[in-house]
Amino acid sequence: MRSLVGGVVAALLLAGPAQAGIAKIKGLHDDHERIEPLIKAPMTKVEGQGTVFAVIGGDYGFTLYDASGAEVAEYEDSQEAVGLTLAPGSYRVIPSIDDDLHHHQFIEILVKTD
Repeated sequence: MRSLVGGVVAALLLAGPAQAGIAKIKGLHDDHERIEPLIKAPMTKVEGQGTVFAVIGGDYGFTLYDASGAEVAEYEDSQEAVGLTLAPGSYRVIPSIDDDLHHHQFIEILVKTD
C-alpha cells in the first residue's frame, strides 16, 4: 500500500504545474419586438493572464467591458479578437446586432489562462 501511495505522489510531483484553464465569457443581446432590449452579460472571472483563442457567434462584433464598466475592446469582426491578451480580472461582453437583419445575437469568447 505504501508503495502505491508513494508512486501516486511521485507521479503528481513529476506532472508539474496544473494545466492552463479556460474562461468562457458569454453574452446575449436581443431587441426583437421588445420595448427595451434584453441583454444578458454576466461577469466572468479570468483567473490568470489570458489569451482569446476562439470566438463563437457575435456575427456583428462585440464590446468587451471590465468589472468597472470600462470598455476594454470593441470589434466589428468578432474573429479579430483572437489573440487578444486579457489581464486577470472580471469581464462581460455584449454582442452587437444589425438593426436591419438580425435582432438577436449570442457570443462566447474562449480565453486560455496561464
